[in-house]
Amino acid sequence: MHLQRFIIEGDYRLSSIIEKLKEKKLIELDVSNEEKMPEFTIVAEEFDNAEIEYKLYKKIDEVWEESELDDLDLDRTPLWLILLFGMVFISYFVVGLIQSSAIYNLYNTKYEIYGLFSAIGAVITAYIPILGSIVAYNSATELWNWSWYNALFIFFFYYLPLFGFIVYILWIILKAYYSDRWYRFWRSEFN
Repeated sequence: MHLQRFIIEGDYRLSSIIEKLKEKKLIELDVSNEEKMPEFTIVAEEFDNAEIEYKLYKKIDEVWEESELDDLDLDRTPLWLILLFGMVFISYFVVGLIQSSAIYNLYNTKYEIYGLFSAIGAVITAYIPILGSIVAYNSATELWNWSWYNALFIFFFYYLPLFGFIVYILWIILKAYYSDRWYRFWRSEFN
């Protein structure tokens, strides 16, 4: 069924496609539609396993040009995942700067460590995950008199997108591990 989307010109009927497949004739496929590429890679793997000959074509300036599978852009990383990763990275950097100033103030005031040692120690401590957030939280609530919920939100909110990213990766792993069951769950013909 998915193969019909990639036939270039001519007979799109399933019966003629099946006939070509049985006779092991050359099949010409259109790969210019980028959003269908994940489906096509599955078709190409099946063709390679069945030793079916096929040629790929892309329509460029209303002219069909032959193409190779390696030439195609097959990166299908969702935009929201890239944005989530960028948000985690940027928020980690920005919150690290705020944490550095809170920890620097803690080192100066409470432990009486001054100057370069205090600054370097504050930056190093701030960028250690969880530890930096905890130390900055304590510093902000004790020295700056922040309310506990404000400090908690500012120093721990950037873990939420990171948690979302980890949940997404676990979802992908589970989906890949149980791919046959996943396919049957969403396809009514198997139920």
